[in-house]
Amino acid sequence: MHFYLTCIQIKTNLFKIMNLKCVVIDDEQHAIEVLTDHIAEMPGLTIFKTFTSPVQALTEIKIDDEIDLLFMDIDMPGINGLELAKNIREKAKYLIFTTAHPDYALQAFDVQSDQYLLKPISFAKFALGIDRILKKEALNNKASAPKEPEQVAALYIKGDHKYAFSNIAIDEILYIKALQNYIQIITKNETHTTYLTLKEIEKALETHAFIRVNKSNIVAKSAIKKVDGNIIRLVNNEMIQIGEGYKDAFFAYVQSSLLKSNRNQ
Repeated sequence: MHFYLTCIQIKTNLFKIMNLKCVVIDDEQHAIEVLTDHIAEMPGLTIFKTFTSPVQALTEIKIDDEIDLLFMDIDMPGINGLELAKNIREKAKYLIFTTAHPDYALQAFDVQSDQYLLKPISFAKFALGIDRILKKEALNNKASAPKEPEQVAALYIKGDHKYAFSNIAIDEILYIKALQNYIQIITKNETHTTYLTLKEIEKALETHAFIRVNKSNIVAKSAIKKVDGNIIRLVNNEMIQIGEGYKDAFFAYVQSSLLKSNRNQ
């Protein structure tokens, strides 16, 4: 592969994660056991209560319980998880739906869910889904301290001859578009074309704030101005459609950054 790519990484500090109190609601005892086993294996989590009856959960869960993570099935008898969430969402810091049905993802977004895990839930799937919440919680609990100056991350791409390279500041990139055997890197002021695949550039940017939104586009999260249904509008007013296979991950990211009110809706 005839290219040269170097990425200067931004250094980050590691934060200690406090124990987060977990509640599991599922009408199937086996599903509860799977989740409680995963929670026991995951550093930073601890079981508080479990419920097989959504009605019992509705009456017994109190705001004074100070629940951190609420794991909830959707398809349950009596009161389904979406209805239950409308009544007890304010009693937990984070809401994670655990369901065998992918069709509820957008409805879960409406009741301010933080994660949407599809059954069967392996430990790997569980850990990846919860890791973002743990990192967010660790940052929220980090004691205030003076920040060290951040290095500007740079990306070097090959130019038009052997010793020609272009330096691109990563925080200037708006989005990246695949063009057969090439990619275009669109920044705030210019466009660069280079002989790379989208997969290669995605790998180089995996520690930075970018997200794949369809088969042909990677978008800088900071460049997203507005989301309307399946359409993303960027700060330069270009519009990109969210691909079907990328919706769940994209809306999970949006949900994780959504400002939420604890008031009754």
